[in-house]
Amino acid sequence: MEQTVAGQAATPFSDGPGALDEGLAAGIGGEKRTPRHAAPPHDWHDTADSVRLRLALLNRASEEIGTTLDLVRTAEELVGIAIPDFADTTWVLLQERVVTHHEIPAQMKDGSARVRRLALGVSDKDPLPVEFWLSTLPIGETAVCPPASPFARCMAERRSLFFPIVSDELARRTAEDFGRPDFLRAMAGRSLLLSPLMARGRVLGLLAFNRDPAARAEYCGRDVELADNLARRTALCIDNARLYNLEKSQALTLQSSLLPKRVQPPPGMEVAHRYVPGSDVAEVGGDWFDVIPLSGGRVALVVGDVMGHGMQAATVMGQLRTAVRTLARLDLPGTELMAHLDALVPDMADSYIFATCIIAVHDPAARTCEIVRAGHVPPVIVHPDSSVKPRVEDVPPNRPLGLGFVTGPFESWTLDLPEGSLLVLCTDGLVESKNRDIGDGLALLLENLGDPEAGLEEICDTLLRTLVLEGDRDDLALLVARIGRAPSRSASWELPAESYAVREARHFVRQQAGSWGLPEDTVDTAELLVSELATNAVRHAAGPGPIEIRLSYDERLTCEVADQVGAEPRAAALPDELEESGRGLYLVSELSADWGSRRTSTGKVVWFALEGLVGVG
Repeated sequence: MEQTVAGQAATPFSDGPGALDEGLAAGIGGEKRTPRHAAPPHDWHDTADSVRLRLALLNRASEEIGTTLDLVRTAEELVGIAIPDFADTTWVLLQERVVTHHEIPAQMKDGSARVRRLALGVSDKDPLPVEFWLSTLPIGETAVCPPASPFARCMAERRSLFFPIVSDELARRTAEDFGRPDFLRAMAGRSLLLSPLMARGRVLGLLAFNRDPAARAEYCGRDVELADNLARRTALCIDNARLYNLEKSQALTLQSSLLPKRVQPPPGMEVAHRYVPGSDVAEVGGDWFDVIPLSGGRVALVVGDVMGHGMQAATVMGQLRTAVRTLARLDLPGTELMAHLDALVPDMADSYIFATCIIAVHDPAARTCEIVRAGHVPPVIVHPDSSVKPRVEDVPPNRPLGLGFVTGPFESWTLDLPEGSLLVLCTDGLVESKNRDIGDGLALLLENLGDPEAGLEEICDTLLRTLVLEGDRDDLALLVARIGRAPSRSASWELPAESYAVREARHFVRQQAGSWGLPEDTVDTAELLVSELATNAVRHAAGPGPIEIRLSYDERLTCEVADQVGAEPRAAALPDELEESGRGLYLVSELSADWGSRRTSTGKVVWFALEGLVGVG
């Protein structure tokens, strides 16, 4: 049945298999390679030569289209097949959201279609110069095809349309539709064939083939059959590329959402970080970093790596990062924290998976850093004195997380970090690849850390530029921290576990907090609460060992009382006058902005914090 578009008859063809002759059909997808046909354009009507040409073209298409998972490259491969043997000019139009969002939009209610021109090919024998076509049909341009246009109809009706000769009227209307006056010259009097790009029952876009009838035969039914076969092959490859890009985009979005949005180091520390996706199919993995503020001005620097790539690795990474932050906020010792993570990993995925991790907890007041690593790349230390060479710190390696068949406690390592030191944590993606073992990578890392005073952002850029190899590589996370000065407004006292120590603790806190210019009511509250904590420390002292009081003030006043009793304190549920135990901690919890406790190698620390301060010290 003949259909009319803008006053001109167009012959429609269904998207179903065409009536190819047996010789041509047998050649589709054949394994025998057919050399590229270099002969000039031919008449494609029913002759033995035309059948061979069609067969050669389809064989080339099966071998040369879809060599990559890239939309533009796939479109260019189709253009390279069609020019010059099948068309003088060929262009590939994809629906806009296929290109921008890797999604196939629903058909517009008015029948129009928004498309982007992805590739354009022009034969040397075309009477119009390449410059004309590039200016008339710019690559990458987005256009709206009105519902009555042959381009929108081709996609809406899901079948090919061809115009043996495009009339001046159709060319004029099409030029007006696209807002391109020169398009009249590009279409009028030429032969046009449009084939929809369909894959898995969905329309991705269309192919447009254009011929100059003065130089070769007009398009006919046999050409439509060939165009449909080229379109089906191209559409499947484009859809594979779309699905790949969609999965990659989703994985990258997931990875980005699970990494920290804002890294806020504590006062006295600088931090810089990088995350670089890998180069494999999914391009994302399970690498992550984190900076977690802890009580007493301490900070936990974390870098981890989940085995594998793709959505599962990114999902497990998110769970692990959340678990690390939760356990770290409980002020658990690093070795105990790692043991909990080790037990959690097997429950985070349906299949077997493991992870490596390193946690460095820096205490600015004590100038110490406790490091625990679980099968991870060791940390690198850069001394502030440039005459001292950077070194790989010999931290006990322990086992990776999630190896249920390996048991035993985790070991930690404590070192002193002077002011100006650099602590470098990274995943193996930075120092190891298929072309470089981890030893050579660490040596190269040390070579590029010679200047301890360089800016941290500059250091990160230098390491990525020098160590990250092109080609097949893993994703990577990098965290660089510079240790600053100890808090200027901090003080500590060591007192014997005797009754008079409570009086001395009150006196020290009042004197020190007052010297910082804190409000009188804040000083009174701090004096009262430290009295309660010191009383508990003395009352439950396990021996003659001392108790230590530490006071620090930045944005809030923090007081810590350390003793040699390992039992965790517990606040009373209610201020019952008949219940003696826990009443002091109940008072601390009610009057402070925050409080907590943590175990140490010799006992525990109980602390509280007061906020809303105005100091002048």
